[in-house]
Formats: sequence, C-alpha cells, structure tokens
Amino acid sequence: MVLIELAILLFSIIILSRSSEMVISSSVRLSRFFNLNPVAMGFLLVAVATSLPELSVSVTSSLAGEGAISAGNVFGSNIANIFIVLGVGGLLYGMKISQSNLKDIAIVLLLTTLISIYIIYGSSVSLQALGIFEGAILILIFLGYVWWTLKMKKQSNGNHQTTVSKAKALRAFISFFIGIFLVIISSAFAVGSAVTIATSLGLAQSFIGATIIALGTSLPELSTALQALRKKQYGLVLGNVVGSNMANLTMVLGVASTINPISVQLPVFIAALLFAVVANTLLFYCAAVNKGIGKFTGAVFVLTYVVYIIAIFGLHATEVSVI
Repeated sequence: MVLIELAILLFSIIILSRSSEMVISSSVRLSRFFNLNPVAMGFLLVAVATSLPELSVSVTSSLAGEGAISAGNVFGSNIANIFIVLGVGGLLYGMKISQSNLKDIAIVLLLTTLISIYIIYGSSVSLQALGIFEGAILILIFLGYVWWTLKMKKQSNGNHQTTVSKAKALRAFISFFIGIFLVIISSAFAVGSAVTIATSLGLAQSFIGATIIALGTSLPELSTALQALRKKQYGLVLGNVVGSNMANLTMVLGVASTINPISVQLPVFIAALLFAVVANTLLFYCAAVNKGIGKFTGAVFVLTYVVYIIAIFGLHATEVSVI
C-alpha cells in the first residue's frame, strides 16, 4: 500500500513539475506578446508561475485540514530554492549578482526574514502558528509587494519588442490554462498520497511537506534557473528565486491559513523556519560581499541543504521516540 502511494506521489510530482514548466513557458510568451517589462516578469510573472505548485498543494492540503503540509512545503521549498536552485546553479555555471539588484534583493530578503521570525515567535506561543488574521496580513503584504515591484520596474526597459505572433499567443493562452488544470489535479494526488504515507509510516506531515513535496515543487524554479544561467540572465534567476520565495511566504501561506488555520509540530517546523532565515542570510552575504555565487559557494549551499534534511529527520525521529 505504501509503495503504491509512493509511486503515485512521485508520479504526481513529475506531472506537477512538467505542467508548471508549461505554465512558465506560456507565461513568458504571453508577456512578450503583451510587451510586459522583462524585469517585472522575473520578479512577478515567472516567480508567481513557479509558485503555482506550492499554492495548489497548500490550498488542497488546507481544504483537507492538513495545514502542516502547506507550512512545511512553503518553508521547505524556500530553503530548496536558495540552497538547491542557486547552489546547483552556482556549482554548475556560477552567477554574478550586480549591485543594481542588491537593493531589491535586500528589501525582499529582509521582509521574508522578519515574517519568518514572527512565525517562529507565534509558534512558540501557540501551536496555531497562523490563523485567518495572519493570513489576511500576509496576502496584503503580497499585494503591496506586487505594487512596489511594478512601480520600481516599469521604467527599466521601455524598448522591449513584441516577438510573439497572435497565433503563438493563442497557443500559449491555451497551454497556460491546460498547465493550470494539470497543476491543480496533480497537486491533489500529491497531497493525498503524502497524507497516506505520513499516516502509514508515522511520519510528521510537516516532514513530508518540507522534504519530498518541497523538492518536487521547487523543480520549476531549478529548471528555469538553469536555463537562464546558460544565457547569463542572472537578474532573471535572482528575480525568480527571491520573488518565488516572497510569493510562497505571503501569497501561498496567506491563502492557506485563511482557508484553514495552520497548526504545526514545533521541532520540525521551527527547524525549517530557522534554516529559512539562515538561507536568506547567506544569500544576502553572497550578494553584498561576494557579489555572486561561485562553485565553492554553490557547493556550500548544497551541503547546507543536506545538513537541513539530516537535522529535520533527526528531530522527527527524536519526537517519535519520545512519543
């Protein structure tokens, strides 16, 4: 039974990743057709598109009353975005971070860090880390971020040319909605299998969300980043990763907690939160001091992610043995 559910989970994650890539490529074509700003596209359109798996998983799990999966998925995905996406990208290609992007990165990293610290505090006070009020605040922060990004980026490239015909735009429009449909369906199967596996093996749902599902829903960011790095589009990579993390923490977690208040198991959840803060800190250090991510730093990022997996697995094992 467990092996069948595991196969369904893995297959659902593959479909989730492929359908998300379909949504991303369609979004890029549509943005070119409508002559959208490419920088804003990186921070918003591509970032939000790559956050669709996290959003679908979180909404589905919240409707099922399994909020721990949505919380674990959000923070696990954010950690994977920095340590795996940027780590693997730096290890394979290396990437430069221009000082012109530093201010934008710093503001978003500061916001996500402060939100994470607040949730850590809330989790230590009550098992209900996020309720309807906190969810509404997170959604408002996301809307403010969208407004700020559009305001800051709308004048950066006024000569962007339309390169997509009406026929290609129509195909992209159809592909976009097909991709959205597949994302929603595959995420529903992924959540169902994850809950069954967690129950059968006695694993914490937050652990499943922070590891397997988080890695699976981070595949769109990874594939997008590697393609952009091949073309030396470093700003797009940073915009995608940082913007996706912002969308995950505000839009995704906000929507999930307004649907159903999120309760968590403290050791595993707080460990994920702390590693998310560490990831933000290391990324800011690389941007401000190193001005990029090279092969050595990329290897450090990947190894740090391995430490994260070992840490939360150890915390979960200890928690189970105590119970």
